[in-house]
Amino acid sequence: MSAIRQRVMASSAGGSDGRARWFALLAMWTRLFIWSAIFKTIGMMLPLLQDQFNTTAWILGWITSTIGTASGLFAITSRLMGRWLGPGYVIMTCGAMIGVSVITASFATSPVHLTCAFILPLGIGFGISGVLIKEAIARCFTTNYATATGIARTGDSIGLLMCAPIVQVFIDTYGWRGAMLLVGAISMHLLVCGALMLRAGAPSASRYQKLPADDGISEHPSQLPSRCTAFYKNLLQIFDIRLLSDFRYWSVAIISCCTKYAFEMWVIYFVSQAQSNGFSLQDAATFVTVGGVGGLIAKLVQGFFLDRGVISSFHLTAIAVAICSASYCATPWLTSYWPMMTSSLLILTSSGALSCLQDVLSKQVLGVDLLVGTFGWTSFTGAILVFSLGYLPGWLFDTTGSYTTAFVFIGSMQFLPMFPLLILRYYRCFEADAQGQLQ
Repeated sequence: MSAIRQRVMASSAGGSDGRARWFALLAMWTRLFIWSAIFKTIGMMLPLLQDQFNTTAWILGWITSTIGTASGLFAITSRLMGRWLGPGYVIMTCGAMIGVSVITASFATSPVHLTCAFILPLGIGFGISGVLIKEAIARCFTTNYATATGIARTGDSIGLLMCAPIVQVFIDTYGWRGAMLLVGAISMHLLVCGALMLRAGAPSASRYQKLPADDGISEHPSQLPSRCTAFYKNLLQIFDIRLLSDFRYWSVAIISCCTKYAFEMWVIYFVSQAQSNGFSLQDAATFVTVGGVGGLIAKLVQGFFLDRGVISSFHLTAIAVAICSASYCATPWLTSYWPMMTSSLLILTSSGALSCLQDVLSKQVLGVDLLVGTFGWTSFTGAILVFSLGYLPGWLFDTTGSYTTAFVFIGSMQFLPMFPLLILRYYRCFEADAQGQLQ
């Protein structure tokens, strides 16, 4: 066992050379593409699964939202798993679990089967791999981090752009079970990305350290209490518990969690909402495709603006939050083709920029050394939010018979980040003034 760990350490300890940079970006891109493909597939299958399993929209929506819940719950174990095995091996394992999970879901015969197939494997796979890959990117790119994040996060935009029409072809040709099988096979590509990161030696802050053979516990029993205290402190450090008492973390977490919740609910319910407004499934796929182009451009452009100092991350985040929130609220009243197209374009463009900006803000506000804990606890906090409120849009539709109230609620959730963003802005200005006075 020690020989295996030594090989893992050797593979993880490589420098952050050019190959490690690009393989980390490729892994992030692939993970987000797979995430988008799976969620888009489930969203497009929602009416079919309702008829197939004779169930309601809110149950299927809640089951889908539990994927993000489980992902967040397991994200806080990322530092521990990275220290034990190394990020490369962990990401390879996560890729295999994701692919097997989707393939298993294709054999489901009830909502319970879908829940069992999705929750644990997808939760572990997406939760742990996401934190380790984002940490590797943050450590590889000390400059041009916003640009690198934008390039990596084009994966979900391209996923939305390509998967909507492709999955529709899969469903029409092979049925929903065949479509699930094909998406599961595509998901296996994350395993290859993990192997490439392992080969290149992507950097990580958390590496396994073997205890010395002469640990002194057997010879000096009186040291056991102090060693237990040291173990307890080490455990707190591994999980970065101190972040939970830091208002900067909570400010960043609210921005990230509310944005993620609103976007996931839109992905799940948009196709059904568009159909309820009189649009066909092909029209809904077109809206998502065009919006995906806008999100793709936004992710690339935000990096250019931020890294060159054209606009600050705080101002750009505030603009994106306002536009995205207003578009969510307006969506249920749009029954004409071009207004709905415009709404989808604004939502996906703003959400694309926000997905990058939340990572940039996390690094700017808390620093690179706290990123593993920040990303892990942010995912955990978001999981609690999705688990608690993931059913609500579907329940509002089942209760009222329309998606109007549901999408207004989603828009309100998207607007909440404006308040912690203003607090962070005030804190940074106050901190800058204090440093100026000291100088």
